Amino acid sequence: MGALGFVHWPGAVSAARVAQAGAQADAAAQAMDEDDAGTRDLLAHPGCAALVAPLRRRLAGVGALDRDAVAVQCTLFRKSGARNWKVGWHQDLCVPVAGRVECAQLSGWSRKQGVDFVQPPAELLERLTIVRLHLDPCESDDGPLRVVPASHRHGRLGMAQARALRARSGEVECSAQPGDLLIMRPLLLHASSKAARPQGRRRVLHFLFGPREPGYGLRWSMTI
Repeated sequence: MGALGFVHWPGAVSAARVAQAGAQADAAAQAMDEDDAGTRDLLAHPGCAALVAPLRRRLAGVGALDRDAVAVQCTLFRKSGARNWKVGWHQDLCVPVAGRVECAQLSGWSRKQGVDFVQPPAELLERLTIVRLHLDPCESDDGPLRVVPASHRHGRLGMAQARALRARSGEVECSAQPGDLLIMRPLLLHASSKAARPQGRRRVLHFLFGPREPGYGLRWSMTI
């Protein structure tokens, strides 16, 4: 990822694997409420879990991921005519853990879909890698992710800092095709707009990889 904090890898995943992952995502979506934009627990689905090992091998082979990294979360994000949504500029600060622990360096505890989440220190966030697998075409009018290059190098950002950094550095639109990977750091400032043509759909499997031992007395809620 280098200095920018993100990289686009076209055609990294075969059409057959994309189709299989899409079928698993659709099966998971059937259990979701009509207005839900995503679900965070897809590591529990065999089809999505089966993607972890080949993704890890390929990414480790090009130096984009440590060979002993583990997947700790897989989230499905989907936009469509019924579920057209936007997300403002932010950093991904929360991680899923097995339970609460007492540590002054941990904050922002919450519980989502039966799992505890916490905001760890930037030191741990800097060791995490997001891998986004696109299942559908994602062009400018499909609500793609937008990122502020190199913003991950500034640690955790307040709102004023984020606005100033975006104004100074500009933003990059991350369009993609099925099978493409977008690899990025959680501290990279990012956002997405509503789809301009919501008659289509935009599904993304968002994997989070990290070290086997997160430290700070924490244990991951799940690892593969």
